[in-house]
Amino acid sequence: MYRLYYWPKRGRAEQIRLLLNELDQPYEDVYVAGDSFRALKDRRPRVVWFGTVPLLEDGDFHLLQGPAILSYLARKHGMAPASLQDASRADAIAWSAEDLRIDYMNLWSGDVAGKQAALVSGHWSERFLPGFDDLLEQTGTGFFVGASLTHADIAVWDILDSMTTWVSGATLDGYPRLAEFFAAIKSRPRIAAYLASDRRVNS
Repeated sequence: MYRLYYWPKRGRAEQIRLLLNELDQPYEDVYVAGDSFRALKDRRPRVVWFGTVPLLEDGDFHLLQGPAILSYLARKHGMAPASLQDASRADAIAWSAEDLRIDYMNLWSGDVAGKQAALVSGHWSERFLPGFDDLLEQTGTGFFVGASLTHADIAVWDILDSMTTWVSGATLDGYPRLAEFFAAIKSRPRIAAYLASDRRVNS
């Protein structure tokens, strides 16, 4: 069984939980904070290389960085595209979603309202919504790479969910392709069951 180490919140681990649920893979959430996080960092040989999580434990193999974990799981369980070019494209899109996630994670200190407004009128509206929409238009399949679900779709869906749930003014209005994509992923049976479950943390 996989073990996923993260703070007791959604954050950068939620995309991994979504993927594990879609893959129907059993896993244990290991919430760390304070002493438990210090103990994790103190483990030798070192598993938390640079003092940060999420961390995926797969037997004696440990991996950090959300998009890298997504890529690993997708490849292991047959969700990654078969060709080198398409697999690399899926990775690039997952890391592009991480760029937006970095913007999102930087909102929650100082002038939160001002930061949210700046993100919505700036990168969200000018960079990410048009970029994601264009990628969907290019494939024409409802997915970001090829004609079936990949880890890129999970990565993008998760940050769209975070933005539209928690950031004032962040909507998918004017982007029907993105809205349709968002609704389709949310309604996939295993993902819908996870979203409705008590297992999902609230923040």
